[in-house]
Amino acid sequence: MPNTRHWRWLAGLAAGLLAAGTAVLLTQTAHSATISPLRATYEVPDATKKGYDVQFTVRNAGTTTVTGWKVDFSLPTGTTAAKAKGAVLSKTGTNHYVFVNKKPNEVIAPGRSQTFSFLATGLGRPVDCLVNGAVCTPAVPAPSPSPIINPGTPRLVGVATASQLSAALKAARPGDVINLANGTYKGAFYAIASGTATAPITLTGSRLAVLTNSSGACDPNVPNGNVSYCGYGFHLNRASYWKLVGFSVASSAKGIVFDSAQHSVIDNVEVRTINLEGIHLRTSSSDNVVQNSFVHDTGKTDPGFGEGLYFGSAISNWDKFGTNNGTGPDRSDRNQAVTDKFGPNIGGEHIDIKEGTVNGLVSGNSFDGRGISGQHFSDSWVDVKGSGYTLTGNTGTFVAGTGTFVDGYQTHQQRTGDGCGNVWRSNKSDLGGVGNYAINVTNQSGCSTKPNVVYSSNTVTNAVKGLTNIKVTIG
Repeated sequence: MPNTRHWRWLAGLAAGLLAAGTAVLLTQTAHSATISPLRATYEVPDATKKGYDVQFTVRNAGTTTVTGWKVDFSLPTGTTAAKAKGAVLSKTGTNHYVFVNKKPNEVIAPGRSQTFSFLATGLGRPVDCLVNGAVCTPAVPAPSPSPIINPGTPRLVGVATASQLSAALKAARPGDVINLANGTYKGAFYAIASGTATAPITLTGSRLAVLTNSSGACDPNVPNGNVSYCGYGFHLNRASYWKLVGFSVASSAKGIVFDSAQHSVIDNVEVRTINLEGIHLRTSSSDNVVQNSFVHDTGKTDPGFGEGLYFGSAISNWDKFGTNNGTGPDRSDRNQAVTDKFGPNIGGEHIDIKEGTVNGLVSGNSFDGRGISGQHFSDSWVDVKGSGYTLTGNTGTFVAGTGTFVDGYQTHQQRTGDGCGNVWRSNKSDLGGVGNYAINVTNQSGCSTKPNVVYSSNTVTNAVKGLTNIKVTIG
């Protein structure tokens, strides 16, 4: 991800556009309060100085099935919409756009969602949005904080159906072990109750126990009206001290998502066949560990947005996922990725470490770069924009002709002082005769007080340019 390609974070763009997965509250000015159970939000997973990709989620918050939906809004002068996927696009008036469902996605059952996307040219955001004639995202009350239930006698809870799993998650208390029988569980699975340091809650099963959410089912426990928790394979929602062990998550919009979840472990879990990112730890989800897990085949609908593992949120998302009422960074700090297997067919970076996060560990992992898409700047195994990370004992490979690959590891500075103080030790990189550097530090000049360090214990083979572009430190 060469440094010259990061003009997308120019101040004007950051102020004018939410990018990289931000869910946006769509404005409404003077429309009548039509009653509708549908809600619509959009995300901008990435952007350039010329435009951005938009992904809309239309969610049924009501109790009856809705057949047929229409989303319409205006774009400011200078911004246009084109290349719709999942909806029929038409234009009315000067700059008003209408998106109507296609036959395969016209039905939205209660608690479910459908999606569509389009390409915007220009930087203006949608305004005056209506879904089936009603405001797209009316405000909703913030839910109560996640409960910490007083632990009783630890319980072993066996489940074999989706309804049993949902009930067990709802009733979970510290010390519980929820055991998944082999089989496929379809729906929205989420946890809002926390365990404790001495009595975590465990969800466990074999790889043949598979959680899926291909129907776009939603976690209704949203903090406000401008985010959408739909399509997640498993969602840890303001709940801490959990252990997710042994099972699989597949065929979902996103695999496993943590929001405001701390001190939890993902262990020996397989995440596969995911439309967007595999695992995302965000909204100050700190001190978590992802270990012994297997993440592959992500970004099935949008390859460049298919990161294997994602720490934190981009600076343009901090108003939704950041600290200090959205003015500060997403402090998803001290997270660890240990002895995991990433790839093949991860469309984005295998690990994307966002600005504002600090002091994490990436150790003993293997990266199989076959399938890296090159889309939306995805052209390395690991992109480090956070600070104080240790990357050690990892093994990465790439095979020429199987994707777009520039470097093994890259650093970037999206905010002054970020992307600094990171250390690489004992990593092995095979760049397949295609990659330039094993470790490309693009921002060392901005890290004078805390420089990035590449030790001589790192090795590289089949590189176009070599081990690194900075001075190697003996050790």
